Amino acid sequence: MSTIAVTAPISVRRTVAVQPNRLSGRPSAAVYRRRRIVVGTIAAFLVVLAGLAVNELLTGDGGVTASAAVAGPALERTTVTAQPGDTMWGLARAHHGDVNFDRYLDRLIALNGGVSIQAGQAVLLP
Repeated sequence: MSTIAVTAPISVRRTVAVQPNRLSGRPSAAVYRRRRIVVGTIAAFLVVLAGLAVNELLTGDGGVTASAAVAGPALERTTVTAQPGDTMWGLARAHHGDVNFDRYLDRLIALNGGVSIQAGQAVLLP
């Protein structure tokens, strides 16, 4: 008869590279960065969504904000006919009343499209 020699299996050792953070149970800095980006994106989305919801509540069915919906009639503008020698500065000085002169003059110029006026021209007053 023949004899068969049986040998015990040889155990194989493997070396596995383990990341240092995996040993401590803490995620890496890249994972933290990704998490912050995701949470920031979700937070920004929720803020925008809340803003749209508030806008929808304020506008109601008409699509116009509540404060604008109850606005009164438009103010009528007062006009003055320019006389020879009148200037915007002189008209502003004569008609500014309790309003700051510089603000009144700027508004007067803006309403009339510039600083030049001619005699007989209707000048809009703020």
